[in-house]
Amino acid sequence: MVQPRIQFRSLAQLACAALALCAACASTPTEDKTDTPNPIQEQEQDPIGKFLADFDKSVTQWSSLTLTASTSTEYREARVLESVLVDRTTRRRDELIKELESGPPINRIRAAAALGFTRSVEAQSPLLAALSDSNPDVVHNALLGLAVLGRGDTPLDEICNLLERSVDAQTRSQAAWAMRSIVGAGGSGDRVVGVARRALVDTEPFVRVQCALTLGLLGDKESVPALGDVLYDQGQLVSRAAGEALVLIAKKDVSQKGPVGRKLVEALTKGDGRLQKRAKEDLVQISDVNYGDDLKLWTEWAKRLP
Repeated sequence: MVQPRIQFRSLAQLACAALALCAACASTPTEDKTDTPNPIQEQEQDPIGKFLADFDKSVTQWSSLTLTASTSTEYREARVLESVLVDRTTRRRDELIKELESGPPINRIRAAAALGFTRSVEAQSPLLAALSDSNPDVVHNALLGLAVLGRGDTPLDEICNLLERSVDAQTRSQAAWAMRSIVGAGGSGDRVVGVARRALVDTEPFVRVQCALTLGLLGDKESVPALGDVLYDQGQLVSRAAGEALVLIAKKDVSQKGPVGRKLVEALTKGDGRLQKRAKEDLVQISDVNYGDDLKLWTEWAKRLP
């Protein structure tokens, strides 16, 4: 069995779980009111349609649990459930590919999401091909699948196209998550930085979160001014993501401690109480000192840096 890779306490994972839950719910018929099954009890000989219906309910349960887990028991339950989903989808990978490529619409939608859990390179090409599908729900779940698959060798051009050009908010959101996940696994592309930077002003908060984190993962120092502006975003998750990205950039490149530090010190003077608190926490992370609420000492520290 493939071991799960999800870590639940990070900002990115909490935000992603929320989006995964929305996507999973969107692919489930509203008239289906049966209880979520225990995937461990599913039978290997189940027809693929029933397998996918049960998977759809289970991934909704996994997403919800990932989003709300607050105790060690709940974290463990989520990891176990994810591990079961990985195991069962992996064993039916070839059927899932067939359903994505030529199955009935509901099976194609569900198979796109399920293929991501197989964690296999064989799932990559069918998911990429599904990005040009005429059914928007197939595209949404193909992006979800690529995000969960999380392979650094995934080409990003079409994902960037969807993020930059789609008028559909869910498509852009899923594309931003897929991009962030792939970059987090070591992926890159000539267009990624420009697309992510421009999307910092997207109307969807989730897009702004994922693009800020993408720029941080890439250590893009040219994005420090823009990320400094995003610290003041009205969306709390967006503001937190900008701070997290600035910390990542400063840690990747010590020459950026000064520019990042000055942006964070500025937030101490201009931000509200929540932003001031987070800015101080971020300053401690990049400075290895703690001047507490002493704005003068923080200002002097930042000014000393190049």
